[in-house]
Amino acid sequence: MLTMTVEHALNEFYDEYGYGEEGGIYKKWDMIKFGPIALPLPNLESRRTNIYLHDISHLVTGYDVSWLGESSVSSWEVATGGWGRLYFPWLLTLWAMAVGVMLYPRQSYRAFQLGLRMKNAFIGGLSKPAMYRLSLAELRLRLQRMDSEWIHRSYVVWAGLSLLVWWSPFIIGFLLYQLL
Repeated sequence: MLTMTVEHALNEFYDEYGYGEEGGIYKKWDMIKFGPIALPLPNLESRRTNIYLHDISHLVTGYDVSWLGESSVSSWEVATGGWGRLYFPWLLTLWAMAVGVMLYPRQSYRAFQLGLRMKNAFIGGLSKPAMYRLSLAELRLRLQRMDSEWIHRSYVVWAGLSLLVWWSPFIIGFLLYQLL
């Protein structure tokens, strides 16, 4: 797998998990599954434009799309530098990180620590076509941070923020219920 191009690996990833053409970017809605329950998620422009970057994170880290895999890749993405000024992907990433903080704390912490030593594809500085031409091994190498480039982020701060994002709808709902 490491020798295939990123584009080929990504297409195999989409086929393996049934995401459809280009990860489902042409769908109006996507679904988030919670066991037997599925909730609709609007396929906003920022998601359609950047979902391949998140999916490349799965390829770079080797994390699958289970709850453990999604929460781990999200912890990794936060540590690598996240999504810049793209607020919807930040919200989804912090929400998924909170799942890891609550259900898989050791794995979430390890993924975060790994991310401190890497860049993600969003901030990696490569165009989509340039990234797609690289082998997966070459991309992993390009996303490694040199010792002098390592960033220092606090897992505790980001874990706390992710939990706040997770619990805020419940807190807001409770407060509104108390006011009414």
